[in-house]
Amino acid sequence: MSETNDALAVRTDAMLRDLIQVQDIPLQVAIEVGRLHLKVRDLLKLAPDSIIQLKKPVGEPFDICINGLPVARGEVIVVEQSSGVRIIEVQKQGGLG
Repeated sequence: MSETNDALAVRTDAMLRDLIQVQDIPLQVAIEVGRLHLKVRDLLKLAPDSIIQLKKPVGEPFDICINGLPVARGEVIVVEQSSGVRIIEVQKQGGLG
């Protein structure tokens, strides 16, 4: 291993040790499929089998937010008998993209 690799390994180990202290802090994760404005009269009309149409095109990635801040984008997948999310993009410093 080169000196640079050794230094990176030591730095990574130190960062991981620092993270041990916060690993059990709970975070609220929200998968945001879309947003819309709805009038109260339309909200009151909602019943089973009602459909709320979103403006987001089918197949477009959606935001994954932690504590209200977007941190990634994902797509819906099927995992055995449940829905899941495949992460397709992770936020880089300064925003998604």
